[in-house]
Amino acid sequence: MLNTTVLEMTKVSKAFPGTLAVDNVDFSVEVGEIHALCGENGAGKSTLMKIIAGSYNDYTGHVYISGKEVDLHTPSKSKSFGIEMIYQELSLAYPLSIAENVLAGRMPMKSRKKNGKGLFIDKDKMVRETRRCLKMVGLDHLDPMLPIEDISQHEGQLVEIAKALGNNPCVLVMDEPTSALSREDVKRLFTIMRNLKNRGISIIYISHHLPEIFEVADRITVLRDGKKIATREKADITSEELVQMMIGHSVNEFYSHADHSINEIRLSVDNLTRNGFFHKVSFQARKGEVLGLGGLSGAGRSELARVLCGLDSRDSGTVQIDGKEVKIRNMGQALRKGIAYLTENRKTEGLALRLNLGENILAGIIPQLTRTGIYNSRRGFGILSKLVKELSIYPPDPLRIVNNLSGGNQQKVLLAKWMASEPKVLILDEPTRGVDIGAKMIIHQSIERLAQEGHTILLISSDLPELVALSNRILIMRQGHIIREMQKSECTEESVLLAANGEGV
Repeated sequence: MLNTTVLEMTKVSKAFPGTLAVDNVDFSVEVGEIHALCGENGAGKSTLMKIIAGSYNDYTGHVYISGKEVDLHTPSKSKSFGIEMIYQELSLAYPLSIAENVLAGRMPMKSRKKNGKGLFIDKDKMVRETRRCLKMVGLDHLDPMLPIEDISQHEGQLVEIAKALGNNPCVLVMDEPTSALSREDVKRLFTIMRNLKNRGISIIYISHHLPEIFEVADRITVLRDGKKIATREKADITSEELVQMMIGHSVNEFYSHADHSINEIRLSVDNLTRNGFFHKVSFQARKGEVLGLGGLSGAGRSELARVLCGLDSRDSGTVQIDGKEVKIRNMGQALRKGIAYLTENRKTEGLALRLNLGENILAGIIPQLTRTGIYNSRRGFGILSKLVKELSIYPPDPLRIVNNLSGGNQQKVLLAKWMASEPKVLILDEPTRGVDIGAKMIIHQSIERLAQEGHTILLISSDLPELVALSNRILIMRQGHIIREMQKSECTEESVLLAANGEGV
């Protein structure tokens, strides 16, 4: 009988100082299978996948490829056995061409024609090989010599896949590949994944989006605290059971609400314009209100947020806080006026990754902790301790370098940073993107608590269940304009999506 298992791991463990990140895990993948790997941030998913990718030479246990035991102690060894990994953050060189990225490390070469001395890149072969790889992901219409910086995020994701497929893998690991994609882009990616599956390529799919997992996966494995909890056929598990396995307890109602009063107008925006991005935007938001901003990618939501907090300049229009006009030209002025902005790009714009947890959280209130020109972080110890506990930041060590935290805990640190400043208006741009379900629950609870305390929340989210559940009202943006205001009673996932596409407006 033929062995249909392409990858098998038995009793695999990996320890870091003070932490057993992967604890005696058994894991297998069948030929032509899409196998979802689930778990909260810090559950051990990334460590297990890095073992597969050859990033660690000190793991213990056994790994088999097509029934033969192998060691995966270097990335080159892993690649030689047909394993390719696509990370959440693309590893493309943006100034270089698509071809140079796809064929990095394996450029076709040719000798000098006259004397045979010296090697040169065979450009014709380079273009042909790149087109072959791009065709596998539906991008054969792109010019291989086009710079990566000139293509879209979705196309960049597919170029990354084409680059991996060029090495003829038997196992393709995809870590949160849809985190920056629109719904339509996700559908196209899933079609490509199914085509790869039909060709016999196995895919390990890591995602926090449960609907996506149930749409595309054949089997699901759950890790928690470094241990394997279970492997199930998709048909044999519900989303509620999956969540319970991931977090260790049942969740009766993921989105909960406590009624609270919404008071007088806190933020008033009138005819705000940034030419080329959004035009004549007007709205009001009240104390204690969560005001949602819905719309498709490129609708102008993030651009509006950046102008409100002074990161980008406005061309016209006015902004008022508590009835007084404010002119904000930078983030420092925004904080002094009571506006804070949680960016969607936590690693590049939100956090100082090389600084510790405490330094990041207190960064927004340095003036309050400074006396006679001397900054003393000890004055903020009470605030720091309260927020670390309130947001369940783990490990709760103020000296832990933020770059060493899981993605979910990094996001909680970023939220804590702006909560510490006690803003009148808190703008949240994709506050739960790329975080696990446990971290998402904690962030949602914090948003509701802030609203109950009288803060005004401007919520930008592409997660429709999140946007609909948390918002008191939703403003729909399209092509730089607010095209509709939706009250809580008329907000459903379907109605918001239709409005964002310009239908029924």
